[in-house]
Amino acid sequence: MSRLSKIGWGLLLVGGILVPSGESLAQSFCTQCLSIRIGRPMVSRGPAGDELDSPYNEIKLTSGQRRGFSSNASSYAVDGTDPWSTGGARRRVLSPGSTGAYNECGQWMNDTEKVASGVHGFIHAERSCDYGVGQTHKSMAYAWSTDEGLSWSVRGQIITGMDAPAAGSITGEGDCTFVDGKDGYFYAYCLRARDWRTIVARAPVSNPGPGNWFKYFNGVWSQPGLGGDATSLGSLGVTAGRWTANGDFLLLVSDKWFGGLKLSFSRDKVNFTTVGEPLVPLDDENWNRPAPTELIAYPSVMNYDDVSNQLGSTFLLTHVYVQPGEGFDKRYLVFRDVSTSVSPSPVTPQVGIALSRWYNASAKDRWTTTAPVVGNFSTYAYDKHLGYVMTKPHPTLPSNKLEDCVSQWPGHPDHLLTNDGTCTSGGYTRLRTAGWLYRDSQPGTLPVYRCYNATDQYHFASNQADCEGLGGAEWLLGYALAQ
Repeated sequence: MSRLSKIGWGLLLVGGILVPSGESLAQSFCTQCLSIRIGRPMVSRGPAGDELDSPYNEIKLTSGQRRGFSSNASSYAVDGTDPWSTGGARRRVLSPGSTGAYNECGQWMNDTEKVASGVHGFIHAERSCDYGVGQTHKSMAYAWSTDEGLSWSVRGQIITGMDAPAAGSITGEGDCTFVDGKDGYFYAYCLRARDWRTIVARAPVSNPGPGNWFKYFNGVWSQPGLGGDATSLGSLGVTAGRWTANGDFLLLVSDKWFGGLKLSFSRDKVNFTTVGEPLVPLDDENWNRPAPTELIAYPSVMNYDDVSNQLGSTFLLTHVYVQPGEGFDKRYLVFRDVSTSVSPSPVTPQVGIALSRWYNASAKDRWTTTAPVVGNFSTYAYDKHLGYVMTKPHPTLPSNKLEDCVSQWPGHPDHLLTNDGTCTSGGYTRLRTAGWLYRDSQPGTLPVYRCYNATDQYHFASNQADCEGLGGAEWLLGYALAQ
């Protein structure tokens, strides 16, 4: 996996984020000035049905390898040489608790924080569950490990809601991820089930165990983590990270009403401003699987080195992925490179997502997409980068919406990137919105042609009018961002 960071003229690298020369990030950074490029996706684990049910997180081992934690009622450790090399065998490290206990339905290792003397573990726990009718009661617990996460001493609950279990309902507070604010506190961003809002609590880094967590309520950190009230921060998600350059916190959430993966920033850890464009476009987030649309869930962020959520200008985005038409028995773990830079003034568009081409020689299928490709680097070889597409229409310039489709007829698949609304009329199944292209050429753009190989009968996209000699051009789809 390649890193996408580029340093341009007139920019300085300050604490891992690019800022204009002669200015500090604290003075110059604005949410509207941030440019974000999302790299090609890499499927690194799956299909799985009994894990990948929580934010994926890792620690860096003393050996230099990385150890990830994937959970679904039980929690498992998986090791790899790189953050994304996590497709191997797993080891169970946590199991559900005893009947009647707060963790009787399971213990999900939602987050880990490695320190010199060991590893803090933050566990999402559930009790009183009847998943068939949508019933469970959530809370968070704390654990400690001295063998780099292979065994855990669970010390007890640290965050609970004000409500009690209720028949046919999801109750409690949980699903939290944690971030070291580098101010003496760990911060936990959690989902409150009673109103599906984000709340936050904090505890001293020196002792994040039971009894030391306090929720933010009416301007102060005053309410106890166990049973206290909390101020809603909004529908911002629970995936937390911290910019190392200026200390800003970020939150991520998959939000179909927003149009995809939503990113928000805060300087004071409680008041957030949202980037106006999704990181990844998304048509729906249907949890009733199987469904005709894909599902992106449980995002997390980590840096390349120690795999913590202390982030610089480039970092890794991970999420759980379910393909269109498939169920939760086939979950995949996806990694993407993220590259950011800050301009001296607002930029449009802010977000671009990589348009990638993959080739399956045996299936005679050349697939052009922004989505994860199951079988990447095995059945499908990475073929080419074709630029970046926008994740929402340009606000002032004409743009073309693209859809990603696949053929319905017998024989080898034909994946088709085409203008929105034309999949089904051509006998294809619509898979997703791929993104938006400029309708007309703009500075710093590349043409994208829809091409067809008549010999092997497959479609693909190309930046060249001659389709690189692989087929013939059918028409110009639009113009992608070159960088």
